[in-house]
Amino acid sequence: MALPWRAAAAPGSGGEIVFATWGGNEINNLTRAYATPFKNAGGANIVFDGTGPTEGAIRNMVDSGDVGWDVCDADGYSAIRLGRTGALSAIDYTIVNRDAVMPPFAFDHGVGGYTYAYVLAYDTELYKDRPPQSWADFWDVKRFPGKRGLWRWMNGGFEAAMLAAGATHDKVFPINLALVMDRLKALKPDLLTWKNGAQSKQMLIDRTVGMSCIWHSRAAQLAAESNGRIAWTWADSILYPGVWVVPKNNPAGSQAFKFIAFMQDAQRQINFTGLQGVGPANPAATKSMPASLRAIDPTQPEARAQMVTVDSVWWADNYDLAMKRFQDLLNQP
Repeated sequence: MALPWRAAAAPGSGGEIVFATWGGNEINNLTRAYATPFKNAGGANIVFDGTGPTEGAIRNMVDSGDVGWDVCDADGYSAIRLGRTGALSAIDYTIVNRDAVMPPFAFDHGVGGYTYAYVLAYDTELYKDRPPQSWADFWDVKRFPGKRGLWRWMNGGFEAAMLAAGATHDKVFPINLALVMDRLKALKPDLLTWKNGAQSKQMLIDRTVGMSCIWHSRAAQLAAESNGRIAWTWADSILYPGVWVVPKNNPAGSQAFKFIAFMQDAQRQINFTGLQGVGPANPAATKSMPASLRAIDPTQPEARAQMVTVDSVWWADNYDLAMKRFQDLLNQP
């Protein structure tokens, strides 16, 4: 997507930084937590593009030589995949502080900016006599009747299938694709998929599904909005990073890394947790998280002890094959 007005901004000398996100209320929260404070501190003006920085969009922009984005919100495995193709600049760790990132989420071509988890959420009224406690329960449609929800694009659900099959936390990766596909095939008559966070919530509200594997931020919102009708658990949840990446030849140059470094501040990440409902990526923010927010912070020790941490390299290596097999399964009559 061409942004011809960007020509007025001199790289590395103020001007504007275009931040590509997934839209919605996230832009308001990013503005309050980071963009406005950055500008007030003498930094560049942050302009948001909420059309969605998919891998394909970033790669096509760089390949065309008409780069219009400076910072993008990506997955860890996407940062690895795009870095391998030369579509991203290496993170300048002379500006960005590697030590201010949880160790698994400081990549060569991306830096963790926040964290979230895939969790088991369920309708307490449907399962009032026996609430589900594990992914094994999620797969047990005889003892726990009802439809199940998984993300259309696999993440979270594949790890959940491994756990349901009996894998311990340290043996979820490498994912056994044959085993996972067998588990998903068995669940398919009761399986529905969601494509975005709003849909994942609505399916539980409407009782289209009785249980779902969803983002913890959405689960926490549901629990509050439903007065507890929808509950969720950290048990066997899967921790993922939200990663800031910089497309190769971005117009604002090193200004992008200065903005990323600004977003690493522990208090600013705590503020973002309060606004967006996601966790921080800076261990200092985890330690300083106020008691009022710890229940929704997946990086707290009590939560981490119950979690699997995603192996972003495995997903980078296997994403295309896993996606093909999952979509083929979903498209089968």
